[in-house]
Amino acid sequence: MKVRRVFILAALLALFVGIIVAQGDSNGSGNGNGNTGPNNGNGNGNGNMGGNNGNGNGNGNMGGNNGNGNGNGNFGGNNGNGNGNGNGNGNGNGNGNGNNNNNSDGDDGNDEEENGQRQTRPSAPTRVPSGNYESLSPVPSSGQERGKCLGVGACLHKTLTCPSDCPQRKPKNNRKQKGCFIDCSNRCQATCKWRKPDCNEKGSICYDPRFVGGDGVMFYFHGSKGNNFAILSDQNLHINAHFIGNRPKGRTRDFTWVQALSLMFDTNTLLFAAKRVSHWDNNTNAIVVKWNRHSLSIPIDQWSTTSAGRQVLIERTMDVNTVRATVSGLVQMDIRVVPIGDKENRVHHYQLPSDNAFAHLEVTFRFFSLSKAVEGVLGKTYKEGYVSPVKRGVPMPIMGGEDKYRTPSLYSPFCKMCVFQRPSLASL
Repeated sequence: MKVRRVFILAALLALFVGIIVAQGDSNGSGNGNGNTGPNNGNGNGNGNMGGNNGNGNGNGNMGGNNGNGNGNGNFGGNNGNGNGNGNGNGNGNGNGNGNNNNNSDGDDGNDEEENGQRQTRPSAPTRVPSGNYESLSPVPSSGQERGKCLGVGACLHKTLTCPSDCPQRKPKNNRKQKGCFIDCSNRCQATCKWRKPDCNEKGSICYDPRFVGGDGVMFYFHGSKGNNFAILSDQNLHINAHFIGNRPKGRTRDFTWVQALSLMFDTNTLLFAAKRVSHWDNNTNAIVVKWNRHSLSIPIDQWSTTSAGRQVLIERTMDVNTVRATVSGLVQMDIRVVPIGDKENRVHHYQLPSDNAFAHLEVTFRFFSLSKAVEGVLGKTYKEGYVSPVKRGVPMPIMGGEDKYRTPSLYSPFCKMCVFQRPSLASL
């Protein structure tokens, strides 16, 4: 028996030494260290142990099959890929994918496998403008347009290609075809969208004014009829809204809608407004556009100009009452004029007079280069780290601040919280 035990122990010892020798032939490459004693591979480059590879800017540890790093940690059949940690013991944690024989994918968070361990969730990503990209030549074989993302964020320097269903950002028959929307925000995707306002999209204002902030939180800002409020005020851009409304007998506040928007940038002013209409006709144009207070007649296709090196483009996206306006480097907006219908009037008890359809604007903004100082009813919701004060989970969360954002007129950039200042002509 004793001889048999000695023989078994000797065989196990020989097997253990063989494993270490096999692993000792591994490579440790990088700015850090590759240690084969306790089977640890640490480095900013690659630490490869035999058939087990640990790649990353962090650590690759072979002892317990742990691989941590900003790159990839691969251990036999256990792979951990991601910007966080890939642990071969069964956990794959990171901003990418953590795969351990069985697959488990993580998205900006943590994936739990066998151990049930959880890493601290990273802080919310910085909000990045969606339309900040450089146009590239289309794909030769298909004509699909492409854009290279600029600025900061997860999409930096990535090339996004329009889907085959909507290969162009501005289709020739744009009234009947969706256009490609290149989104260089943290979503980092190219999708097909109708070129008209989306009342559920971030940066939208619709209805009795219902806002969706840059943080994605919905709220109502009622203002008051006949008054003007700063929707956004930043160093290079200021947007006012003029409110119309009606106060039925017995109510303590107005029902209000946005009737006009005034954009101020450089020394220019661009205005969009809904005409007063007694009875609505879907085939009659009710949108007013003014450039520096002069009325514009938008052609069937588009109107454009350049001022102080900045292009202003206004495109018709429907035959009447719907346009897309782009001010290069600042903002893109989809605008539509709509009425209050009989059913809407009846359901919401607006009690509107019979000779006024209360035509108003629906709009979706996409901002390109907001500063940290941005203010305004909508603008402040784009601040990094902004936390909405509105009450969640109620049908109509209300945002206050009328006194902070009221302006003397539709064309005035002055309010208590406004930051925009007109540049002098000499500085342009």
